[in-house]
Amino acid sequence: MTAFSDQLLADHIDVWNAMQQHPFVQAIEQGTLPETAFHRYLVFEGEFVFSAVEILAQGLSHAPDVSRQRWLIQGLNGLVDTQLGWFERVMAKRGVVAEHWQPAPAGFIRFRDGMLQAARTGGYADIMVLMFGAEWMYYHWCARAAARPQHDEDLRDWLSMHADDAFYQQACWLKQEVDQCGLTLSGQEKQRLSQLYGDVLAWEIDFHQAMLG
Repeated sequence: MTAFSDQLLADHIDVWNAMQQHPFVQAIEQGTLPETAFHRYLVFEGEFVFSAVEILAQGLSHAPDVSRQRWLIQGLNGLVDTQLGWFERVMAKRGVVAEHWQPAPAGFIRFRDGMLQAARTGGYADIMVLMFGAEWMYYHWCARAAARPQHDEDLRDWLSMHADDAFYQQACWLKQEVDQCGLTLSGQEKQRLSQLYGDVLAWEIDFHQAMLG
């Protein structure tokens, strides 16, 4: 029987490929991303981390047992201690002032608001699908890009954070959780969550397109 996570990927392979081959991703892989686009990305990806904290906290509130709570707490610690601190340091070093990049682009707003609304109104399976959709996708393109030479030290560090074993293990855990959820879901619920997974990838495309200006 096909694992639920693999079925989600198969259902939306065209959108998955579109994100993996997005011009923003290709520019990073080829070392041609303009500094302006990277600075815009620092501002709005950094802003989204606050939303990701809320999404994981929602997952924590729905987690069915302590072992899952531990994993989610570990993920929250990574967002708050590692990622938010990284954005603060790098933006200060590069002189990037978030207020200068307002108002937020529409593609970012669709991504952020879509993810938050789904987390606030959904249950544990919804939140696992949200985070799996984002992190499994991020690991794959960041791993490819990290394997190529990167002249920008900060961009190289960001890619490495999303291509290292710790991030991969977290993405694998999310994949396994989606599969576990799938074992008890009705066909109708699986169809609904498949649509949500496709929405996540579409929102990611909107976000990364907005980062190009």
